[in-house]
Amino acid sequence: MEGPSTPSGFNQILLLIASIRRELEEHPCTALLLGLCFFLPALLLGTSSLLTPSLSRHGTAELFELSRRARLVQSFEADPSRSVPKVWQKRLGPSAAPDRWARHGRGLWWLIWLDDGEPLLALPSASNSSSLDLLFADALHRSSFDQLQSLQPREPSGLEQSCLQRLTSGTAVLWQPSGLASISGSLFPALASVSHGCLRVALQGDRLMAEGPVASRPFASLQADQAKGQTNSVRFDPSSAYLELNSVALQPLLGSVFNNPLIAEQLDSRYGLPQELRDVLLAAPVVLRVDVLEAGRFQASVQARLMLAADQTDWIKRSLDAVATALLKRGFQMEQRPLLSSNGRPSNRVANVWLDPQGHPQGGWSLSSGTQDQVELLLGLGDVPTIGPSPLKRMGQQQLRLQGKPDQLVRLGWLGPGWPRVIGNASQLELEMTALPKQQQPGWLRLQLEVP
Repeated sequence: MEGPSTPSGFNQILLLIASIRRELEEHPCTALLLGLCFFLPALLLGTSSLLTPSLSRHGTAELFELSRRARLVQSFEADPSRSVPKVWQKRLGPSAAPDRWARHGRGLWWLIWLDDGEPLLALPSASNSSSLDLLFADALHRSSFDQLQSLQPREPSGLEQSCLQRLTSGTAVLWQPSGLASISGSLFPALASVSHGCLRVALQGDRLMAEGPVASRPFASLQADQAKGQTNSVRFDPSSAYLELNSVALQPLLGSVFNNPLIAEQLDSRYGLPQELRDVLLAAPVVLRVDVLEAGRFQASVQARLMLAADQTDWIKRSLDAVATALLKRGFQMEQRPLLSSNGRPSNRVANVWLDPQGHPQGGWSLSSGTQDQVELLLGLGDVPTIGPSPLKRMGQQQLRLQGKPDQLVRLGWLGPGWPRVIGNASQLELEMTALPKQQQPGWLRLQLEVP
């Protein structure tokens, strides 16, 4: 019986294989190179998928939907040489966590804080890269999540897309106002202009670096700003102050505080600071210092130097007179003293110093005679106003530059326990903004921390 006939096309393939085999036997180096070309990439790809499970497009879309609900999202790059994180042990159990951690390699994982409670742990599914394994703290958190109403499906905006790229390519952090408020506590009103943010985070030696867009509004409503400006990664000289700020305007820090309806009404009715003057003060370039006080009722003093337009001088004087009247009614006394520099030398200017009923200085101000274009207003709180040392210099396209000593600010109670430990323990903080947040565009922030 004859066997089935072999198709002519198949015969040609057999002949081709035989020919290639003879060539490889005669040229073993070529065989080795071809083997490397074909099998090494496959081996690397196979190893990569085994050691670093990653998200598919569908998995990234799932992470985006979670981030829309979250108040805070953090991505982490795993390191199998380090011990298993406690949150993995809690969510996976002490027996399963080490094996999953070892198989995860250097892949990414996420902590996602929803409305309340402990964060959920999100891992790329080891069996299906198109989905995430969501590991909740307990059954109640899982049940609460399952009962949430579905969000209206939509594509991420350009700014949200860039943030997703950060969260799925390295260590990063995303926050919404409720997340920032839970961390910053009483400082949150001063941080309203950066109540939304998404920073890429990296460790460079003893410096923790973070950089990315910040805004006062949801990223979905803003235009992606490609012009990030130039930031400086150089190491700055430490400041002697607990906190020192040099900014083109006060608006980024105090705008939300001054414009709070309750505070604004009090500033207007009790201290004669109407909305128009508050806008002028908030738009003025400012240098601000916080220094420790060794004695007195305050632990620290605040000194502010504002540069104002000369044509506002009469208005500023009238407003300062209104503030003076309000302070006199509350039992304070005013003295005029020579304005001193920080080294104790007198100047040719006079400062109005306000004393409490016990005769202790509580603050004051000094308004310079000014030039043709500008006048300088010095304000002091907690101590008499002084002419401080040379202010921090802005470099390049910096709009705002801040230096501080977080570990000392913790002592003052300015940084509460909600801040990450790495911030509270840092001896030096440097922050730059090359673009301030606008109504329709985000700002751009760079942060450096000296890690102990």
